[in-house]
Amino acid sequence: MRSLNKLKRHAVSTLLFSGLLVSLQLKADTTCSINCNIDVLFQGVYNDETCNISVNSGTYSETVLLPTISTSALKVSGSEAGNKNFDITLKDCPSDRIVTVKFISNLSAADTDTGNLTNTTGAEYSENVQVRIRKENGTQVVIDDATSGQDYAIPSAGGDVTHQYTASYYAKGSDAVTAGKLRSLAGVELVYK
Repeated sequence: MRSLNKLKRHAVSTLLFSGLLVSLQLKADTTCSINCNIDVLFQGVYNDETCNISVNSGTYSETVLLPTISTSALKVSGSEAGNKNFDITLKDCPSDRIVTVKFISNLSAADTDTGNLTNTTGAEYSENVQVRIRKENGTQVVIDDATSGQDYAIPSAGGDVTHQYTASYYAKGSDAVTAGKLRSLAGVELVYK
């Protein structure tokens, strides 16, 4: 069933890799009062063809550390600074398939206006700053946008496939970016086609 999308979840520090969904449907006859028969239909998909994930040639649980920068680099809303490259490698995938990596906001909030991840709030955290992610071709990864994913073409002979991404600080709003910490978590959904 190539038309069904199958997902796989792995928990990580800065990236969460998302997983297999199973649906459950219940159907009941609500008109009976004694000795009722209830039909229950269970549906699901078992997928033994999954990819192993590596971030920056490590495990699936790696942290991407952005460089320390001055707030003066983010004076204007829409400014980007402090780029950091990171790789996501898919290993041991089913051969001759396309697997799409899509970033989602299941662990940190996303800004629907900018498509970026928002920063953690609190006394120690920087204000008016977000995290923007770009694909290796420079286009922005829009968080929670199904059309913004990166396709991984798995060859018929199998093998590892790697794509590079860039994360950066992004200034958002008319108020100045304040000094402080940045902590944001992204989820990544693998969609098998």
